[in-house]
Amino acid sequence: MERVSLTYFVDFVLKVGTPKLSGVKEFKEHRYDHLTDFYRPLREAIVDAHEKGKPEQALDEFLGTLTDERKRRIFPGLVEGYRRFLRPSMRWFTPPHTTLPVGDLEININPELGFEIDGTPYLIKTYFRGEPLAQKRVGVVLGLLTSALGSGRPGTVFAMLDVKNARLHTLKSAPSPRLGLLIRGEAAAFSTIYAAV
Repeated sequence: MERVSLTYFVDFVLKVGTPKLSGVKEFKEHRYDHLTDFYRPLREAIVDAHEKGKPEQALDEFLGTLTDERKRRIFPGLVEGYRRFLRPSMRWFTPPHTTLPVGDLEININPELGFEIDGTPYLIKTYFRGEPLAQKRVGVVLGLLTSALGSGRPGTVFAMLDVKNARLHTLKSAPSPRLGLLIRGEAAAFSTIYAAV
């Protein structure tokens, strides 16, 4: 069974036509190359700060360690957006991680953030990219989070954070059962392409 990240799988689902082929080929060729995840150091710095109870200035210290010119240009705006999202009343908890088996795939389900906000637990997937966060992406991501982590967690709010704009997108209603059908179909397509490229 092939394991794929949630982000990579959602990218595949949202592609149309031949870009799906090149996306799977790229995944197959670079799946163990962690250097291709541009935003990973920032995600890890944010999670590390919360897990270790570091002060907010820890993110400034992290920014000071950057040597990559592109990251030095992009990451400060993302840190600023993240700070706008935070509230003193939020209480951190370590979010659960799991894998969601779908056909011949296992999708890593890994919300980066867990916060109790006004007594309600939130499991939050972060979005750092520069292009606007599309509602289709939000719907697929939150549907996958709910499918994998929803049972046994009544009252949990599943959300996606547009970090740059400090905007939290939450699941307004239960995901459509048709989304599950789409996910199964896309997983089958991914597996078929993966075997052939």
